[in-house]
Amino acid sequence: MLVRKLFDRFGLAGWIDDRAKKEKGFFRPGLMTEVWIALLLYGGGVIDDLPLLDRRGVRRIFGWVRVPDPTTFGRWLRRANGRMVPLLDELLWRMVRQRWALGGGVPKKLTLMLDSTVVVRYGQKQAGAEKGYNPKKRGRPSHHPLVAFGKETGDCLGVRWRAGNAHTAEGAREWLEELVGRLKGAGVGEITVRLDKGFISREMVETLQQLDVFFLLKVPRYPWLEGFRKQWHHSKKGKEIFPEGEQLWSATGSLWGARLLTIQTRKPLRTGEGTLDLDTYEVGLQADILTNIPGIHALTAWRRYNAGAVVEHRIEELIQLSTGKTAVNDLGGNALLWGLSAVTYQTLHTLRQHCLNGSWRTAQPKRIRLWMIRLPAKLTTHGRKVYLQMLQNEPVRLRTLAALRGLNHDIPPPAPA
Repeated sequence: MLVRKLFDRFGLAGWIDDRAKKEKGFFRPGLMTEVWIALLLYGGGVIDDLPLLDRRGVRRIFGWVRVPDPTTFGRWLRRANGRMVPLLDELLWRMVRQRWALGGGVPKKLTLMLDSTVVVRYGQKQAGAEKGYNPKKRGRPSHHPLVAFGKETGDCLGVRWRAGNAHTAEGAREWLEELVGRLKGAGVGEITVRLDKGFISREMVETLQQLDVFFLLKVPRYPWLEGFRKQWHHSKKGKEIFPEGEQLWSATGSLWGARLLTIQTRKPLRTGEGTLDLDTYEVGLQADILTNIPGIHALTAWRRYNAGAVVEHRIEELIQLSTGKTAVNDLGGNALLWGLSAVTYQTLHTLRQHCLNGSWRTAQPKRIRLWMIRLPAKLTTHGRKVYLQMLQNEPVRLRTLAALRGLNHDIPPPAPA
């Protein structure tokens, strides 16, 4: 019921149907979108799970006359992807701006986090499943999509499906230009881009400088970087986070027109009579960060970069929503599945941020699905109306009713793009 209410407040199906009128088929594009989002939230993950929505009154709650069978849905993925993929990307951005309107407006500062994830494939008929970078199952075919999130807001800002043999940074520069343009057009004042070491290159740094944004890039520990660092300095910062006996050293330099900041922890070794004249310290942690943020200390830059590791948490939430669990033997169809998954995540994120409170605002998809989306209830009909009856002693009954009452208020329209 919560999901149905949220669909209605977003006007999701109607918005899609108005822009995809030329799509042929027995089922409306808006209905197909709602069906897949509801399936992922309910716990399904593959096309063959669609019959789950025809049971236990799910279809009646959503007001669907019929639910497409797996064959029909698979054909729609192959047929409609050319129009639906960019349309879902536009819908996702519309939902993000709607959520910002609910939360007090456009954020003044935002950290844009880009990362890639590997989805292992075992079937033979899955387009784009190629051998490439695969840290878990080396040599296995996989897909290698890109994802983008806002660190402070937790919103999914987009996904880009790619084949398994795509490099980590493939298509990232062009996509960054689009994402930064959207954020600036929406009114975000200060944008910081956070990228891991797979994206590092001279071209990427030049692109970020042209976009006029701040950036934090992790640099691999290349031996040739020694020539770009200046003199090392002993720093007294960070005593509370490093083990006793370790010293913090930092160095600055310049690389590709940006500041190269390095931190290093050193543990002094025993010296004196009877010891060999070797190194006097042992190097523990060493990290190199490339940034254009003026005046930032190396340790602060390292901490801000590490704070962006929350992107891994967001990717895990996508996995809990069965993102990437299924694939079809069609390039566009797989891209459409990822677009639908991004909209599903944003739907759940809006639900927990604006309809729930307390610890539920950071609840994992599994928890929300178990306690609220699959809430035990009974459907009854009286006076041509359908009623949802819950148990009196249901632990989350009052919380669910409060969320439903909150959804009865209109969601403001998004600000003009």
